[in-house]
Amino acid sequence: MTEKTHNLVFVNHPTGQERRDFDEIAAKIEAVAPGIKCYIVPHDVLVEEAGLPTDIWARPALTVAFQWPEKFRPERGVFYAGRPINKHEQMHKFAKAKVPIPTTVAYEFGRALDRSVWGDFVIMKPTRFDLTSQGDAVFLMRTQSVAQLATQVFPLGHPARTASVLIQRFVDTGVFLESFRVLVLFDTPLYCMKFRRRSPRAPLQGGPEEILQIPVASTAQDDYEHILVMDAEVIALARRAAEAMPAIPLQGIDIIREVGTGKLFVLENNPGGNTWHFSSHMSAKGRRELSREKRIEQFCAWDVTAKVLAERVLNEAT
Repeated sequence: MTEKTHNLVFVNHPTGQERRDFDEIAAKIEAVAPGIKCYIVPHDVLVEEAGLPTDIWARPALTVAFQWPEKFRPERGVFYAGRPINKHEQMHKFAKAKVPIPTTVAYEFGRALDRSVWGDFVIMKPTRFDLTSQGDAVFLMRTQSVAQLATQVFPLGHPARTASVLIQRFVDTGVFLESFRVLVLFDTPLYCMKFRRRSPRAPLQGGPEEILQIPVASTAQDDYEHILVMDAEVIALARRAAEAMPAIPLQGIDIIREVGTGKLFVLENNPGGNTWHFSSHMSAKGRRELSREKRIEQFCAWDVTAKVLAERVLNEAT
């Protein structure tokens, strides 16, 4: 039997990842790197309650949690964990890393926007994750109507007002709205998926109130399909975007392509970690259309994950 020299600790959130995923990946890690011993612990117990061997922290260790654990904290070693990052801060980090993003600013309510700067349409979105995770609180507005409509969609007392509200240049992805999601573990993609609306978007005509009713997120209202794609440009941009926040282990990078120009823009990286849609509760409905097995098969995600994490443990664990 190979002597164990390093430890890898997975922190499991049952709504975010099925335990069996980590069991299967751990078996692959111990096969390719026999010196690594893997452990899986619940996120909501203290380290002394996790049932770990008493001597576990005598070896170099690395702990990874895709979502911030409620209680568990390792006693030693490197600790990577997902955490929410405000969308405004994300945009700042992307811009600093020269990752292409739509022009984005925090909106000051009552402020009129210059159509010559922003174009005919803009997007208004809150920065609170719980309001935007499905795209239903993202609004398209005529630029000259923003000052009038902003307080209509987000009046005083609305939950969106507890954090920044953003204005973003409208990037048209076509009549059938599309976006991409690349799941990236550190700097390595695990799958690349396109979301495409099944119904065509209404024409960008009519008055301000009519425009406001047009959905602009490809994943709004559950009227979309999931398609695995191999798009080299999208994948390369997702890698660059993930590198802008290297301390976050798992990032669901959302990317759109502008119709006509073909330019790509990153919208966000979903760093909180509830993006492990191989088995998360959030994507249970989507897996009826695109199964867990197909998502895993696209890039051999379990083998890739095992390789990436084994290398991290052997190179970084302390």
